[in-house]
Amino acid sequence: MIDHTRRRVSAGTAGGFDVWTASAVEDGPNVVVLGGIHGDETQGVLAAGRLAIDDTRLTRGSIAIVPICHEAAFEADSRISSIDGGNLARVFPGDSSGSATAQIAHHLFTEVLSGADLLIDLHTSGQDYDMPFLAGYQADTITADSLAKQAASAFGAEFLWRHPGRTEGRSVSVVDQAIYVECPGGGPVSSASVDAYVTGVRRVLAMMDMVTGAPPDPASAPIGVTGGGDLDRDMISVRHEGQFLTDLAGGAKVEAGQLLGTVVTSGGQVLEEVRAPEDAWVMAVKRRPPVVRDDLVVCLAASDSNVDYRGRAGIDLK
Repeated sequence: MIDHTRRRVSAGTAGGFDVWTASAVEDGPNVVVLGGIHGDETQGVLAAGRLAIDDTRLTRGSIAIVPICHEAAFEADSRISSIDGGNLARVFPGDSSGSATAQIAHHLFTEVLSGADLLIDLHTSGQDYDMPFLAGYQADTITADSLAKQAASAFGAEFLWRHPGRTEGRSVSVVDQAIYVECPGGGPVSSASVDAYVTGVRRVLAMMDMVTGAPPDPASAPIGVTGGGDLDRDMISVRHEGQFLTDLAGGAKVEAGQLLGTVVTSGGQVLEEVRAPEDAWVMAVKRRPPVVRDDLVVCLAASDSNVDYRGRAGIDLK
C-alpha cells in the first residue's frame, strides 16, 4: 500500500514480528491481513509480503499487514514453534507471561488485532492435509449477513465455508468480523496460488470501498458449504493402526455410503473401510498415510443451500 510504514514488534522469547501499515486521509475501516500463523503455509506469507509493499492507494481507512506472524515456525518450515512446540493458531488471545507462542499471540492481539474492523487470515493446507481453495467465516445461521460473510464471498475462492459457532484460540475468534482462507499447500508453491490470495484481498478492499480498480469477479460463484472446520475434532476418525489409503482430494463431492478410504496393513490387508455418512464435500483429507487408532482423516461439509452455485471457479492452484 502506498505510504506504508514498517515497525518491529518485540514479542518476548520468540522474538517478534514486522507490521506494515498504511492509512488514507479519509477515515474508514481498519483491515488486518495476517500471514504465517503456521510456518509451513508459504502462500500466505508471500501474498501478505507482496501486499505490504504494494503501491495501490487506499481511498479510505487503514490496513495493517503482518507477513510472518510466527517467525520461529516459519524458519523451521513447521506448523508449530521450534522453541516451545506451540501452535499459534490455538492460543489467541495469548498471554504476556505465558509460553513463547502465547506471548506472540498476546502481542498480535493487543498491538494489531485490537480495534480491527475485519481480519483476513491467510492460511493453506500445509504439509498435513489436502484442502481446496476456500474462504471461511463464522455464522450460526445461513441467512445471517455480516461484513465477514460479504468479505468471504468477495474473496473469490472456490468454496465459501460457513462455520456455526466459534472455536476458541483461533485468530478469527478474537475479532468480531473475520475470515480465513485455505488452498492446497505442503508442496511446490505455484505463483497462481499466491496471485489468487493477493487478488482476493484486493477484491475485499474494493468491496469495502477502500481502493479503486477492483480486480474482475471470478468466473463463477463459490460452492456454499457449512459445518465445523476445527481439524482437531471435526473430522472422521479411524479405529485401527495402519496405512490410510485414499483417492480423494480436497474439494471432491461424495455421496452417502461412498468409500472415502481404507486402513490397511503394510502387507495390504484391509483393516477398515471409511465411508461417507451423508452427501457432502471433502474439505480436508489427511495427506500422509500412517495412522493410529482415533487419528482424524477426512473433514466433510454439507451444502449450504442458499448460496448460488454455478460451477467451479476454475483456478488451478496446485
